Amino acid sequence: MTMPSKTCEQILTDISGYLDGDLDATACETIEQHCQQCSSCAALVKGLRETVGLCRQAGSAPLPDAVRQRARESVRRLLERGPSRPSDAE
Repeated sequence: MTMPSKTCEQILTDISGYLDGDLDATACETIEQHCQQCSSCAALVKGLRETVGLCRQAGSAPLPDAVRQRARESVRRLLERGPSRPSDAE
């Protein structure tokens, strides 16, 4: 396995800001140019962009009533049990 180049390391450092739109135009251009030459970074950016999109879509979808009810029941049972003690985990 080859070590990532300094530019790849910079991409990894800046990728969150790039995907969130927090970087300036010059930094974005640098990442885009690098991804044209580096298939590994391009695949990473593409995969993360898709993941972010799916997470945003999932966050806006309403939960079915049955799922919401099961979650409430699970929380209620946990609260009734009280805090677990170290001996409970064994």
